[in-house]
Amino acid sequence: MILGLAYAATHSDGVRAVVTLGSGPISYEYLGVFVDNQSTRLWPSEIEIRDFWKDPAREAANFDRANFERLRAATSAYFYDRKKALQMAMELDPNDYNFRVPPAFIKAEGKYDIRPKLGTIAAPVLLLQGRQDLAGEANVCEAHSLIANSKLAFIDKCGHMPWLEQPEQTWKTVNDFLAHLPD
Repeated sequence: MILGLAYAATHSDGVRAVVTLGSGPISYEYLGVFVDNQSTRLWPSEIEIRDFWKDPAREAANFDRANFERLRAATSAYFYDRKKALQMAMELDPNDYNFRVPPAFIKAEGKYDIRPKLGTIAAPVLLLQGRQDLAGEANVCEAHSLIANSKLAFIDKCGHMPWLEQPEQTWKTVNDFLAHLPD
C-alpha cells in the first residue's frame, strides 16, 4: 500500500489506477497499532518463540534467520482463520523475504508520514483490506478520507492478506474495480 500510494502521489501523470491489497501504515503511528494488535492475537507459545528470536545475540549471529523465525511465529496474527495461518507458516520460504525493509520503517521514528501526499493522487484508488486486519481500520479509513477518488472495500472473515485468505472475493472486488475505470 505504502509504496504504490507514494508512487501515485509523486507520478500521478503516469498512473491510471492504484489497487492496494492489505494495509500498510500511512504514518509511523499506525505501525505501532499494527505491532500492538499482533501481540494481542498471538498465543503465549507464539510470543515465547518470537521473543526467543528477538535476542540480540541470535540476531547478530544470523539476522535473516532470526527475522524469519519471528515472522513464522507471528504468522497466525496475520490471518482470521488460524488453520490457514498455520498452513501458511509451514509454507513460508526465507528466500521470499527481504528482512532489511522493516527496520527502515522502524528507524524512521516518527518521521515517516505519507498523509500529506495522499491528497495529490488523481488516479482512482481501490483500498481493499480484510475486516480483521491487524492494522485496524483507522489507517485505511484515514487514507480513504485523504484520497479524493478512492473506493474503500472490506472483506469479512479476513486478516492482513486477503489474496491468500479470501482469494475469490479479493479478485472479484479487484476485477469489478478495474472493469469500471474510466477510459
